[in-house]
Amino acid sequence: MDKKKTEILLDLAEQNEGYVSSASAASFGIAQTYLSEVKDSGLFVKVSKGLYLKRGFERDPFFELSFRYKKVVFGLRSALYLRGLTDEPILEVNLPLNYLTQGIEGVRARHVGEKEYGLGQTLAVTKQGNLVMTYSLERIMIDLLRRNGEFAKDEFVSLWLAAKNKNPYHDSLLSLAEAFHVEGEFALMDRLY
Repeated sequence: MDKKKTEILLDLAEQNEGYVSSASAASFGIAQTYLSEVKDSGLFVKVSKGLYLKRGFERDPFFELSFRYKKVVFGLRSALYLRGLTDEPILEVNLPLNYLTQGIEGVRARHVGEKEYGLGQTLAVTKQGNLVMTYSLERIMIDLLRRNGEFAKDEFVSLWLAAKNKNPYHDSLLSLAEAFHVEGEFALMDRLY
């Protein structure tokens, strides 16, 4: 194995929470065949098409899913986890209506319209330190209102209060409530809690 190429890959892995993509390696002149070579040596593990993880690093299912499906936005249940509002790392994603997801398994995938997909998108840091696309705290609170039937009452109230304690922007909440036609529900929750 080429010592210089291996050092470059190890540096890339250290800078990217253990991950190296074939595209990032190629930007340093390292071919896919060399990545296969370091994988065969046991230094890296192939975790997805074009994505490798250095041995000893913890896998990040949120990052791996967003790497594989570029338009993934982590939806309500994942967003709750990513924002530290729940300890349950459920993989739930929103995707544009026309986005193909053949082979996506173990994930709650929701194909949604442009408004539901786009409003409130922002980045979040995973437990392993990677950036992924999810929704803002304000959008999470509005989605809680919109999907409250999926939660037991005490769980819903607990999540609402936990989110509210993170000091969401009231104007953003109002704007999203209007966009999703839940102004009445929001006003009620705002008064009660």
